[in-house]
Amino acid sequence: MPFSSWHKESTWQGKAAFLGCLALLFAFAALPVKGAFVPLPLVIGIVLLLPQVMAFGTLRDKGLLLLPVAFYLLHVLGMAWSTDTAFGLFDLEVKLSLLLLPLVAAGMFSTDGKGFLRSAMTAFSVGLFLAILISVYSALSCYADSGWVECFTQSYLSAYMHPSYMAWFACWALFYWVYELIGGKVEGQLERRLAMAFAPLLLIFIVMLVSKSGLIGSALVLLALLIHAARLLPRKTVALLLLALAVTIAVPGALLSHVLSVRVGEAMHAVTEPTDEVLPVEKVESSSEGRLTVWKCSVQCIRTSPWGAGTGDIKHALMACYEEKHAGTAILHNLNSHSQVLQSGVALGWPGLLLVCALMLIPLAIGILRKDVFLSMFSLLFILNGAIESVLEVQAGVVFFILFFVVLVRRSCMLESKPIDRP
Repeated sequence: MPFSSWHKESTWQGKAAFLGCLALLFAFAALPVKGAFVPLPLVIGIVLLLPQVMAFGTLRDKGLLLLPVAFYLLHVLGMAWSTDTAFGLFDLEVKLSLLLLPLVAAGMFSTDGKGFLRSAMTAFSVGLFLAILISVYSALSCYADSGWVECFTQSYLSAYMHPSYMAWFACWALFYWVYELIGGKVEGQLERRLAMAFAPLLLIFIVMLVSKSGLIGSALVLLALLIHAARLLPRKTVALLLLALAVTIAVPGALLSHVLSVRVGEAMHAVTEPTDEVLPVEKVESSSEGRLTVWKCSVQCIRTSPWGAGTGDIKHALMACYEEKHAGTAILHNLNSHSQVLQSGVALGWPGLLLVCALMLIPLAIGILRKDVFLSMFSLLFILNGAIESVLEVQAGVVFFILFFVVLVRRSCMLESKPIDRP
């Protein structure tokens, strides 16, 4: 997206839209680095794109783009039966980009409509690389002070963001660049070399974060990439890729084997040996045990309030259940549902639950029908992370989802029907 293209725009609306897209690229780059850097370029981009609202009705996939808008408006409606107005207004503020970005989607592409994804991914990857450097520096500082190998894992490594979100970001970037490399779509020798160096760094980073959703997401991504490579590349090249993949995973896996085994063991124990034992508040459960507890409470809240507790009262409803069950970790940390599906169900009842399911499944179905691998994989990763994290309740999840959702939907509607290996 060269800045010289600004001069090619013949109208002030076109020039404003170009500058708005440029501002959004800064938001893409800032997102993995630190949340505090995101609002300013995001607001500037939306304001500059506002003249494009009038063109929304001409878009082909406006129904799909209206799904997050409907999700937001349902939260506005949920304020009608909320008593905690302050938290409800805060929640609406966090989710505001779900309303605004789809409405200005008409201005997020030039007439060909296909080039902005590469610009967005480049900006996002630059920010992600900086975030990895910052994370490594934070881990080294921790290790210098304590000597713990755990400093290179989980929240110690991801200092400014929850490790599950960083792993989500890295999985998406890994899929995009390797898929494009396999298909020969990364032009320029320097760009190819950078992408080839960035891919193993991303995979190592995902393993070191030891996020369960990240490990599952990376397995899903790697499976898709290996299938793609087997269809396009010679067998010897695929064999070399498998060897490189094994080494890339084995090195951090061996160094962090104890942490990995503990995390996997916690998850297996929580799933295979669930307990309804009443625990004292001081008892701190593992993350997997705590997640199962909040899931049970979320299901209980949906059963008792099929129309939801309200946008502002969701935490009060959950806390009442935690206190009833004496759920120590959930009370101490005031946990949300740790599942976007359940979170929306507790807040807005069955309408909220069904709407967020539509937000997950309809883009996936459209991506599969159109053989759009990027929309399909992005939707799969959103489903995976949304199933076990309340990803649309925090800025990192909301902004990441809606920025790429709008870009991918706009790109998808402009793609001609073609084989799955040519996105």
